[in-house]
Amino acid sequence: MSQPAPTLRPEMASSPTIFITGARGRLATLMARQWEAEGRPLGLYSRRADGACRDWTELLEAGNLARANIVLHLAWSTLPASAEADPDSGSRHDLPYLEGLLAAQAACPAGQRPHLVFFSSGGTVYGNAPGRPSVEPDAVRPLGNYGRGKAAGEEMIMRASERGGLPFTILRISNPYGYPVPSARPQGIIPHAIRCAVHGQPLALWGDGTAIKDYLHCADLLGALAAVVDRPVSGIFNVSSGRSYSVLEVLSEVEAQVGRRILLAPKPAPPWDVHDSRLDNRKFVAATGWQPKIDLAAGIRRETAGSVPP
Repeated sequence: MSQPAPTLRPEMASSPTIFITGARGRLATLMARQWEAEGRPLGLYSRRADGACRDWTELLEAGNLARANIVLHLAWSTLPASAEADPDSGSRHDLPYLEGLLAAQAACPAGQRPHLVFFSSGGTVYGNAPGRPSVEPDAVRPLGNYGRGKAAGEEMIMRASERGGLPFTILRISNPYGYPVPSARPQGIIPHAIRCAVHGQPLALWGDGTAIKDYLHCADLLGALAAVVDRPVSGIFNVSSGRSYSVLEVLSEVEAQVGRRILLAPKPAPPWDVHDSRLDNRKFVAATGWQPKIDLAAGIRRETAGSVPP
């Protein structure tokens, strides 16, 4: 993918100029491919610059940041599991960079401050649901370091906005799926379950399978992001399918689609893994008109197409 050099703002271009941090990530790559195919002006930034991505420190200069209309901040140094192994990673890497990004946003000339979209984690920041789907005004009670880091990032953004009126959107996204995940990466039950079912490999199962989560297909997530990019909304929003399933229900659906049983290798659930994650998406739906279209069965069917053994 070639790296464009966008310079236009909305009054000069038909599409907003989008900058993406963490652009080497799998979800960011899907976003960039789709928007590049649509001809949207893009700027891709990563910790590791290469032919496709620029060095993300360039965005800490206000003059560079002012070239964007929207900054999608996906860059984060950990996953929920790896954050437990390296609990200080957020304070060493992620929060200082976010602080610099907010300072650069504030330093942009009046009328040229890009709208910052922060990718938070609805699956971790709330902790366990309070007997109903979590809504945005609920207190956040993260159980693990990853959720605590994201919650700290949210707080930093809101304080910066209160001080300087910076435009922002915080998206508390549920558990996205529908893109490749390496087999060694401890994240995302659906792709691992499909791989294990197809190849007859044991699946590491945390706990007894009764934990419930909200799963959002990446095609629906891309639609939600397009809605935010095209007409930015301000504030904090849950982005989710609006329905949660137990892990056992997910495994049963994968088995039905693949036509094979999944061999389970149970292990204790880690204390930071949320057992009851339910997210109310009505605020985001009302603000944008977006609606999730792919339910769990249809999403798993999409992911197993072409991989089901004869």
